[in-house]
Amino acid sequence: MEPDGKQRLKTNTLENLLGVWTATFSHDATVAETRTALDKLYKLLIEHRNIGLRLCQPSLALGDSWVILSVAALNERLMAAVIDMYHHVGLETPVEQTWRPRVKGVIMDLAQPILSLMRARDPELDVSELDVQDVAQCQDFAAISHVWAEGSGNVNDNALKTCLLEEISDLVRKLPWDAEQSNPGFWIDTLCVPVRPRELQTLALNKMRVPYERAKHVLVLDSHLRSLDSRRLTTTELLAQISCSSWMRRLWTLQEGRLAARVWFQFANEAVDVQSIWKSRDPRRVPSTVANWINLALYVRLWTQIWYRGKAIRNTSLVASMISMTHYALASRSVSVSTDEALCLFNLMDLDIKQVTAVPPTQRMEVFWRTFQRVPKGFVFSRATNKMSVEGLHWAPASFMGNQTQKEWAGPQELNSPQKDDGHASPTKAGLQVELPGFIFYEGLTERMKEFDFTWNFPLTFQDKDGVWYGMRVEEPWRHGSAVSDAPQQLAVILAHELEDVETGYLYQTPSPTSYSFKDYSVGVLVTLLKTEDDIRYVTALNHVAVERFGDGHRGYYNSTYSCAEEVNVPHSTLRHETHAQSKLRYETAARQALNDKALLELLKGSARYLGRKEEYEDLLDDFLNTTVVAARLGECVKAKKLSGHQRWCID
Repeated sequence: MEPDGKQRLKTNTLENLLGVWTATFSHDATVAETRTALDKLYKLLIEHRNIGLRLCQPSLALGDSWVILSVAALNERLMAAVIDMYHHVGLETPVEQTWRPRVKGVIMDLAQPILSLMRARDPELDVSELDVQDVAQCQDFAAISHVWAEGSGNVNDNALKTCLLEEISDLVRKLPWDAEQSNPGFWIDTLCVPVRPRELQTLALNKMRVPYERAKHVLVLDSHLRSLDSRRLTTTELLAQISCSSWMRRLWTLQEGRLAARVWFQFANEAVDVQSIWKSRDPRRVPSTVANWINLALYVRLWTQIWYRGKAIRNTSLVASMISMTHYALASRSVSVSTDEALCLFNLMDLDIKQVTAVPPTQRMEVFWRTFQRVPKGFVFSRATNKMSVEGLHWAPASFMGNQTQKEWAGPQELNSPQKDDGHASPTKAGLQVELPGFIFYEGLTERMKEFDFTWNFPLTFQDKDGVWYGMRVEEPWRHGSAVSDAPQQLAVILAHELEDVETGYLYQTPSPTSYSFKDYSVGVLVTLLKTEDDIRYVTALNHVAVERFGDGHRGYYNSTYSCAEEVNVPHSTLRHETHAQSKLRYETAARQALNDKALLELLKGSARYLGRKEEYEDLLDDFLNTTVVAARLGECVKAKKLSGHQRWCID
């Protein structure tokens, strides 16, 4: 017996009935017997639509409470099985009744013809008798937000099952309305957005914001939530159930929730307004500090997903915040048709959606990114796994969805800070134009590396005109299909910030690849220089890199190796025909003399100790000789020109 006094079947009883019927059906029952058995079972399923199976999951303990999970799909599977049985014996099911709006002759007479409101003329009449009204003429109505895959969508026709339409009408009437609203209407995209012709569908897509913005209520229908009784859930459980629902994982539902004035989540017993529950909660009743923290974390997640409002594009701060929050909201969502993402982005950011519906679906993301006059500088260093393949937009992520972190997707956070008025880049037809520091490498560097079979698997050490040494580690390609090669080219590197002198106290420093804020360390992009016009360097991006400015210890070490190479002064043509081992023998005497410097020797010992290597003299000498040979072979090619933070680049 349920709290409302109604007797309901248990799940196992329902399964037993299905098993009994299956056994009967297998013995060649007559059509009449089949019809009787099917109708009886179908009636039971309809009457007990919200039956759910509740499970206790110990691994999700929150303080003194438990998160109660519900397997809502059980009832849906049973329903689908019964419908299949009807079809198997050639019988029509009651759910085959559908309602289709009378579009022809009516739809073109409306001021906003696509955004129609469905309103029953009389609750006592058959549900197919509906008024079709214009959204602009309706003061109070509800917009339905639902997951199409759960049975309330229809990709082939503007039609809904009659029983489902009746059910939605009943749920809408139970929402809080003014006294005079005895029979409120509702808007649902399955009926109101034409499947065909394409022209009418485009008109509807252009106005998709309207019904959700103007609706007094947006009612969320999620099959999992509808299987739960909200009275049996704590605040923590309620927030967790909504956060984990299918509705929270679909792309289209995000904009529907964000545009709403008030969002209601339909549970088995009632519709719940989460914001009202949160505001009226009693913090003193929270079972533990852990649960309190989890409650807050869940609510913040819902706020960023549903109640955050994207602002108009006016300055860099708002652009950075809007893009960041939109990525956060979309990262865990998915969409069946990938080209629909741009439609949702235009609506979420309050852009002119007509720009994107006027082009083929495959070009929508291109139009989206070209809409921006400014974007955060961090996109230069984005490690998005999927970037645009369009010329001039290779810097832009092809999707906001996916499991990448904000730093991976949008680059260094300090370059995307909402507090910085100058932290922006300008998209152009040629690429992303930005002001950032960097270096221009020696023009013959790639040819010299090829000559001696040097690869980019090892860090490159280079020196600026002030004698400061740097190390650059080449990492993954900047985008799919881009990578540095040994072909003749003028290389450069763009840095996220200028590097300062910080003495680390040892020879080698290995900062985390995800760290961006070390004063003497920066992420960067290795590029090849195409041309320079009006002080703008046009470049093609190759690889992500990490660049470190060396302290005094490094400087002393590398200055010693290059002094050793210059002292012996072997012609480049001679070194080219020697093996590495032969060259080491050539420089051994000079190297031993250099290691007579006790300070240098102690530095090498300390570095060997830090790296877990042997501290024996011969081992230290061997390391020093290896570096000396590399210095001799590269020679002047290690020189690089330092560029200030005001250097203008156009990267693609």
